[in-house]
Amino acid sequence: MPRMEYMKEGNMCDWYLKRLQFFLDLLGNPEQKIKHYIHVTGTSGKGSTVSFLHNILQASGKRVASTYSPHPTIITERWKVGNRFMTKKEFVEIVEYLKPKLDEYLAKTPYDMLSFFELTEVIGFIFFAKKKVEWLVLEVACGGRYDSSNIIPYKDVAVITNIGLDHVGIIGNNKEEIAYEKAGIIKQNCTAFTTEQDKKILKVIDTEAKLQKVVLQKLKINDYKLIKENLNKIIFSYQNEQYEIQALGEHQIKNAILVINVAKFLKLKIQDIQKGLSQTLQPLRFEIVREKPYIILDGAHNEDKMKSTVAAMKKIQINKLYIIAGFSGDKKVNNMIKSLSTLNPTFVCATKNTSNHFRKVADPKIIAQEFAKNKNTKTKIFLDPADALEFVMKKLKKNDALLITGSIFLSGELRKNFYKI
Repeated sequence: MPRMEYMKEGNMCDWYLKRLQFFLDLLGNPEQKIKHYIHVTGTSGKGSTVSFLHNILQASGKRVASTYSPHPTIITERWKVGNRFMTKKEFVEIVEYLKPKLDEYLAKTPYDMLSFFELTEVIGFIFFAKKKVEWLVLEVACGGRYDSSNIIPYKDVAVITNIGLDHVGIIGNNKEEIAYEKAGIIKQNCTAFTTEQDKKILKVIDTEAKLQKVVLQKLKINDYKLIKENLNKIIFSYQNEQYEIQALGEHQIKNAILVINVAKFLKLKIQDIQKGLSQTLQPLRFEIVREKPYIILDGAHNEDKMKSTVAAMKKIQINKLYIIAGFSGDKKVNNMIKSLSTLNPTFVCATKNTSNHFRKVADPKIIAQEFAKNKNTKTKIFLDPADALEFVMKKLKKNDALLITGSIFLSGELRKNFYKI
């Protein structure tokens, strides 16, 4: 029998969780050695929410860990404890430990082989248990109800940032179906928070909360005052307190408001919340890695995220805009390209979103054609993202900008050109 694949038939199937639990039982249940969990899902803002919460808990003196999916550049960036990510040495040690355990699993299991993401979840639990972590802020990879991260035995808080159209056909065919899957992270004995505003979607989330006898905090996200905004900082006031974040775009204020409410529920001090927020730097979320010319690494990969990217880009004064765009093969790219075209780019390099041959990528030729349809934008096709970057770097002048967007895999792959990893 071929392996059941979550990314092919993600919804309505607890098979994935059963096979993962079987393996965790063989390992002595490292997931049970972590006292407190905060579980985060949503269509946009998950990564920022996880980073904000991690740094606030860290500022308040907790021994905290967090997970990130996908990783920005190298796999060890999926797991963080305190101020540092897993080292390569720690990763190798855990993999070596797991090899014979996987042989045992295959010999004993009534299920099929674990998926890549299920194994990354296991690696994280082993690492965090070893490090005696008190709090784990866990990011959902896809959906929620049957996502590997929902294997956790309990949680203090379940967070649903918002619901948009992403992973359509995998976790649902419309927003209501997607909301049902994401609401599946709400479990008994936790408190749930959401910044979703659509009443129809809220009803789906509310139904799950009532079923689980859980209080759902529905947050108002426009109840703030913008005090100051520049390219790498926003200062705003909320509930008579002032906060600062190192981010661009008002959507990040909404992520911060969500996190402030979760932190207050956990009875964390205001000064620790302020410190944690101000110290958070989120890679590949409109990350400005160079100025004069501006070079921006961005991981927007759905319509909602792309609208936020475009809104942020419009705030920067530049001469010419160059874009390197690449998307995953399961994305509907037309609307994202329409949104990007409102920036009137001078030139677009259409490329594969990754040079990894095992990932399905959107056809660069189709990307180029879609951009050309909108305002007859000049385009060039590159099979290798590194060649696209080399091409643009020769053209960039001091007052220009380069936006690399469409996929976290694309911006993550090119990030090593600007940082020593």
